[in-house]
Amino acid sequence: MGLFVTLEDAAAEEAVRLWDAGALAREAGDAADGGSSGRLRVFDLHCDTLDRLAFHGDASVPGGFAEHDADVPAGRMDALADNDAHISLVRTAEYGWCQCFAVFVPDKVRGDAAWGLFERVRTVWERELGRCADRLAPVRRMADVDAAHAAGKTAGLLTVEGASFLVGDGTAEARLDALAQAGVRMVTLTWNGPNALGSGNDTDEGLTAFGRASVRELERRGIVVDVSHLNVAGFKDVCDAAARPFAASHSNARAVCGHPRNLADWQLRELADRGGVAGLNFCRDFLSETHADPTTDDVLRHVDHVLEVAGEDVPALGSDYDGCDVPSWLDPCDRIGDLHALLARQFGRDVADKVFFGNAAAFFARAESRQA
Repeated sequence: MGLFVTLEDAAAEEAVRLWDAGALAREAGDAADGGSSGRLRVFDLHCDTLDRLAFHGDASVPGGFAEHDADVPAGRMDALADNDAHISLVRTAEYGWCQCFAVFVPDKVRGDAAWGLFERVRTVWERELGRCADRLAPVRRMADVDAAHAAGKTAGLLTVEGASFLVGDGTAEARLDALAQAGVRMVTLTWNGPNALGSGNDTDEGLTAFGRASVRELERRGIVVDVSHLNVAGFKDVCDAAARPFAASHSNARAVCGHPRNLADWQLRELADRGGVAGLNFCRDFLSETHADPTTDDVLRHVDHVLEVAGEDVPALGSDYDGCDVPSWLDPCDRIGDLHALLARQFGRDVADKVFFGNAAAFFARAESRQA
């Protein structure tokens, strides 16, 4: 990948604007209501809606949605505006919603083929931006999010889940540049299995030398490193390689539900110490080991545990909508207001607002201020 630049953040720290959830709320008008719109603000760090739309009916894509959505008519799974997926712009419209739209690339696809899948989904993203310009705005910075919400639009950030298109064959530099140019703001390094960067939670190996170098290259381009799906060794390697705060976009508390996709307490504390965030994942398997359809109490236990272990600046939302089965009371996405009400009753409105919007927004604002 060529020579890598070492980040020098000491001088930049002096110029960093002190963004916390409170400051963000004051500047945005109110982190809860989206300024003058009166709408509840939502910042969701992860969904798979773009893949679900892009690959509907195509059984050739490994890990795709062809079998899952076989009974869904093509006309109900071909547009972001209105569809039978979890997330649609019709449903997000009642909120001041900022959505991280992931391009999911399956483990089994590598190199050029994986890059082809990324480009295919990105094309769908660009198509939907054109179709839905009156209700959807692409965003790269927090000022863009505020502007989108002030205009009554859903804000959309492009992200990647599974960077198996990054391989050590001389193409990585150009592909990293292309990610930045396309507006990608966050990259989950692996999915559940191995790739050229490292290994997911189904395996035991950590990051490769190429993966550690890629962490620094992502940071140099202002792209957030996402540790969801990594195993313990990979998480530790990111801690060693990263110079900037990183995120776990969609991972819960392992002490509450023992699934390996969830985070141990030491990992939650590491995120807190480094200024990171952990997005609450709605996947049923990650919420409860006893309830097939997790209850409100199951969700509250995860939030409570993260608050206790990592503090109130760490928990955020990482729904995993359209990538998993979610609790019936959170399906589809416009029912998310019930979760805010639940959190407000249990932990207070200020904490609920930080989980729903403030923490993720402050995290990305910090990431902006530290760009080289």
